[in-house]
Amino acid sequence: DVFIQQTQDTKNPVIYAVFSASGSVFKGSAVCVYSMADIRMVFNGPFAHKEGPNYQWMPYTGKMPYPRPGTCPGGTFTPSMKSTKDYPDEVINFMRAHPLMYHAVYPTHRQPLVVRTNVNYRFTTVAVDQVDAADGRYEVLFLGTDRGTVQKVIVLPRDDMETEELMLEEIEVFKVRVVLSSTFC
Repeated sequence: DVFIQQTQDTKNPVIYAVFSASGSVFKGSAVCVYSMADIRMVFNGPFAHKEGPNYQWMPYTGKMPYPRPGTCPGGTFTPSMKSTKDYPDEVINFMRAHPLMYHAVYPTHRQPLVVRTNVNYRFTTVAVDQVDAADGRYEVLFLGTDRGTVQKVIVLPRDDMETEELMLEEIEVFKVRVVLSSTFC
């Protein structure tokens, strides 16, 4: 799930995303925070391309089709294109051959904000509220789980870019396991 927290700079909101893994080897969930400026920088960068005798991933340096893959139709540069269905075949074929960007988008501080491992649930949904306190502004995370609960979590700053996670409360919303949608808050 993804939650977009608006900031004073409307073009650069903060993005909260939930990731989960469930398997026999590793079970866990995490919430990561991303900067829209970082996302935009990666998506404006080079596409990934396999080349060489070992088919290693390299930045694509060839001719870029117009409009650039990943741009929205109908914008300033493509006013006649109302949909990606209007894109030329060259653009569609390029996107099929180059579905990845070369650089990664890393979370803020290069680590997850909240992590849960070895628990009997997964995060499914995230919503964030900003709360003003006497000592500053804090973000309160509301994390929906696949067992029908909502966890209210705050992440407090510590020394040297470290944080401390504090679960304020956990509310059982449903008696049976339910995947909560992002409209629960």
